[in-house]
Amino acid sequence: MLNELVRLARDATPASRGKLLQRVADVFLDGIGGHSQAELELFCDVILRLLDTTSVADRAALSRRIAPVAGTPQPIAIRLAKDDITVAAPMLEMSPALSEADLMKLARRMPQTHLEAIARRANMNPRLCDTLIERGKTRVWREIAANTSIRMSDWGLRTLAKHALKDVPLREHMANRRDLTPLICEWLLPHVNPTTRLRLQAIMSGSDPMETSDVNRIRQDLRRRLGVYLDNCDATRLWGLVENGDSSLNDLLVLLFDEKRINDAVALLAKATDRPATDIQTAMFKAPIDELIELALAAGVTDHTFLAIAQLRCRQLRMPDSQAVRWLELYRSMRAGARIGIRPDTRAGRPLN
Repeated sequence: MLNELVRLARDATPASRGKLLQRVADVFLDGIGGHSQAELELFCDVILRLLDTTSVADRAALSRRIAPVAGTPQPIAIRLAKDDITVAAPMLEMSPALSEADLMKLARRMPQTHLEAIARRANMNPRLCDTLIERGKTRVWREIAANTSIRMSDWGLRTLAKHALKDVPLREHMANRRDLTPLICEWLLPHVNPTTRLRLQAIMSGSDPMETSDVNRIRQDLRRRLGVYLDNCDATRLWGLVENGDSSLNDLLVLLFDEKRINDAVALLAKATDRPATDIQTAMFKAPIDELIELALAAGVTDHTFLAIAQLRCRQLRMPDSQAVRWLELYRSMRAGARIGIRPDTRAGRPLN
């Protein structure tokens, strides 16, 4: 290897310089954790010199390789973090060699593309987040809002929420965070879809927002455990999953509605309530709303599952989604009444169909 390094060092062409950079990186990475201080200083000096004479592609390749390495010499980490964004992004996103002080300096000086990369870091402190929000623009704000691993200050959350009122993607990212305050939820509430509104209302009321099931999480979990078997399940097998504890009725229903497997959902509800499938279809799409609510109460579905059923009913009857939210409020009222033996009047000022 030494002979190869000497040969590459004597060749001043860009291609040879690029190969030399990667070979020096090989030696550094192979011995990570075992280098002496003198060896680290030598690696740092050689790599910094080579970075000035190699292509962007070669520097980007080096950055991707050493970004996760905690033992990367700090001068190299900072040099790469200030480079072209294709080089800098891996370092800014994940390098543990960059201290909080380093990141603060970079956040105060670097362009928006670099701020976006920093915003994707895990476990940023609130002070760094505030700096990114203050200096950043829309794309940076979206990255911060979508980064659920970070802690944000009250100022940061409020500032992003205000910006979110004018930007749909930012609003969607903010609405999916778990650290929202009731006040911020109240700001966002008039601007989100019915499903997100349910989640924000849960936060405002102090209940668990995770009750509003994440269909992607459900799908990934079921497919991880059941594989293609899930696609081939009929109603009897689906109900077997519930009885055996392999899935909850609510998770399966949410997934079936999302995948437009309406007949399977109807058949599963028939199993859960011990009623004919034709009765389920009638209650969902033809009968007055109180019959659908009674069906949902008998099945014991969650608010989120009932909202999915109500939204399906709205689409079938060509009604606005806002009606589904009103039906959800009625469902909650009837469920609360059922607990104490009172049945609210479903016709009191509310459309039933």
